[in-house]
Amino acid sequence: MDVILFLLFFTFLSVLLDVYFFQILKNIIKLNTHFSKYILFFYWFFTFITIVNFLLFAFDISIGYYPRTIFFNIIIGNFFCKLISLPFILVDDLRRLICYFFKSENNKDSGSKISRSKFLSISASIAYGFPVASLTYGIISSNVYDYRIRRKNLIFNKLPKSFDGIKICQISDIHIGSLNNTKAVIGGIDMVINEKPDIIFFTGDLVNDKSSELKNWGDILSKIKAPLGVHSVLGNHDYGEYTSWSNKNEKNNNFQNLLSAQKEFGWNLMMNENKSINVDGDKISILGVENWASSRFQKYGDLDKAYSGLSQEEFKILLTHNPSHWNAQVTSLYNDIDLTLSGHTHGLQFGIEIGNFRISPARLAYDQWADLYQLNNQSIYVNRGFGFLGYQGRVGILPEITILNLEST
Repeated sequence: MDVILFLLFFTFLSVLLDVYFFQILKNIIKLNTHFSKYILFFYWFFTFITIVNFLLFAFDISIGYYPRTIFFNIIIGNFFCKLISLPFILVDDLRRLICYFFKSENNKDSGSKISRSKFLSISASIAYGFPVASLTYGIISSNVYDYRIRRKNLIFNKLPKSFDGIKICQISDIHIGSLNNTKAVIGGIDMVINEKPDIIFFTGDLVNDKSSELKNWGDILSKIKAPLGVHSVLGNHDYGEYTSWSNKNEKNNNFQNLLSAQKEFGWNLMMNENKSINVDGDKISILGVENWASSRFQKYGDLDKAYSGLSQEEFKILLTHNPSHWNAQVTSLYNDIDLTLSGHTHGLQFGIEIGNFRISPARLAYDQWADLYQLNNQSIYVNRGFGFLGYQGRVGILPEITILNLEST
């Protein structure tokens, strides 16, 4: 019910913004022209999509993952473009209100209408158009292959001394079916290899839908190796549930082919299980769960099963694709899991990051949507994704290779 109320409030606010901004639009275009009808149709189309999206969610009507992704991008893009330009309009309306109350009697008698400031109207138009231009640039640029290495040093009390200084590499959300620049992808994988990590973790969404997307990528992905192994988990897209299959066997075969492919790469796919990593007589435990989400994504993950046989004293790293798992179960029921690694959000592939400041519409859906978060003695790192999906570009939130250096106190 809380989600429904939030979406209702968001929809109401979005429609209110659309109505408010229409006052600008009707002053810019002549409503009696033939061309203006097309502009108005395009304008109110966003409002229509916003309302339809709420109704689909409220009545639990499924339209498939990809249409839902397109709806989401349209709604969020429209909302934030208007939100960015809103201050200019509010300033102008405040100016008009002040002029209305303090204008001279002569002005009142003249009946002259106080129009919007041309400067502020142009400024608002530019502010609205800038995000639109940014999204367009994100598509036509090569930002989706502009891989960035992000480094963090993490200190843990429970980390065994033999693991002091261990270098972890995390990659996530490759979405191999979206990638068409083989040379650029090889460059990104070379960046991983050149870091010489001790261990590599992949946190899900290898494909968009089908294992056939991996054709011709096997030799390239097999290059991802580390002395302590490559350990992976499944993401929501790896189950093949966002596409149509002729029968259940075809879907099952697709899934089995995906599992077999990871084994052929030399990756250790973990499905609700744990594994010990031993160095010089010390050990840490890696837990890997299938996809689990607090929202409407799959809940195949079983953390109870993955935790089985472990003790509270052991240092533990959890691999779980969706970061909502951390708030929903990890911090409340498993507060001895030291480090959680997730992906899934892609940072919505749109936002602003300057130093430690970062903002993205992804924050509306996820409390932890990119980078490092800590609560008491627990940490979660959310990778921004190696590939892309839905929106065929990236603005501000660039593809990521994570390097974590662990230190013991």
